[in-house]
Amino acid sequence: MLEQVRLVLIAFAIGYLTRHFNPLNWDQIKEVVLAKLGQLSPRLLTTLGIVATFGSLLLFLWPLARVADWEAQNSTGYKYRTSAREHLKRRGSF
Repeated sequence: MLEQVRLVLIAFAIGYLTRHFNPLNWDQIKEVVLAKLGQLSPRLLTTLGIVATFGSLLLFLWPLARVADWEAQNSTGYKYRTSAREHLKRRGSF
């Protein structure tokens, strides 16, 4: 718990110092990026958007799949786990 509090404080301090000292001029960066994007063809922009969307989905779904696999491997010995088929057999409906 103490480590999490420290991490939050460090993240807050970094954010505050970045905003206070403004090391990056965001207006210049925005102008350059928009100028470069304006030079690209619509097909390329669409392709980049689709690739970015699928890439961001993979960044979220891949770790979730690994967590699900880990949970499935670790929950095999759970003694109260029963399947829907077993529940129906107990009730006499199957």
